[in-house]
Amino acid sequence: MTDGTMLDQKNLEAAAGIAGTMTGDVLKMSVPRSDVKVTVDGFEIVPFMGLTTWAAFRKGTEQTTVMGDIVLMEDEVGVAVSAAIEGGFYVTALHNHFIRAQPEVLFMHIEATADEATLGQGVRKILDAVETIRQTRPVNPAIKEVPNQLDTRQLEDIIGAPGELKDGVFKFTLGRPEVPVRCSRCGGLEINSVMGYNTWAAFQGTEERAAVCGDFAMLELEVAPIIRELRAGGIEVVAVHNHMFFEEPRIIFLHYWGIGKATDLATILGRALATQKQVQSDDACCSP
Repeated sequence: MTDGTMLDQKNLEAAAGIAGTMTGDVLKMSVPRSDVKVTVDGFEIVPFMGLTTWAAFRKGTEQTTVMGDIVLMEDEVGVAVSAAIEGGFYVTALHNHFIRAQPEVLFMHIEATADEATLGQGVRKILDAVETIRQTRPVNPAIKEVPNQLDTRQLEDIIGAPGELKDGVFKFTLGRPEVPVRCSRCGGLEINSVMGYNTWAAFQGTEERAAVCGDFAMLELEVAPIIRELRAGGIEVVAVHNHMFFEEPRIIFLHYWGIGKATDLATILGRALATQKQVQSDDACCSP
């Protein structure tokens, strides 16, 4: 279901200089950071594992809203933040997704509501600022694909959802349609999974030694129970923060990192997902 009118895809792509993909009435532009090599605990983090810059646009009744996530090396942060502010964007978060990353990598979330040309040009300014830094200070590029020896069917059975295999990484993306979120400053526009309101998990490695990273999208009452489940299973909680402004209800995002047997990691995540559903059920039963 859509609650806005259709975007002018060609106009937006021309303004941003990036081709996008339409999913329903949302246009998403993705820019993999294949130009930088990042490793965590001996695992190389290819773009599909969580190193992809993106911006998603959805049109409301009058104006268009963009939300996005910009992957940044430390020396790119200053120029990217300045470009975002100068382009009329909110910088809604600046944080890590990983710990012990070599080199350090940060993530800048952006949000804005305006006309399509302004938003597209604003995204382009941010990307140009980042590209200027990398042209003057080149680094080693990422490899294109990591080895994969995972039993993906078994992981799907444990998580209870289909995954996607790409570049050696097996990823689950789980929206939260049961808890609709709207932006109060965007004309009440609904923020859906394509715009970044989702839980996800990405696996790489072997059955005996896999790595998983990802993000839980949570209501406030769900934060502590999910952390408890992750920590009980030995998965590290590496960040807890917001991604958005003006959303109703408030959504908190939690990033995690774990190493172990692939099925053990999936089982821990499955327990956290089940706990989240139980908290929702208990809260619904007890709400006036």
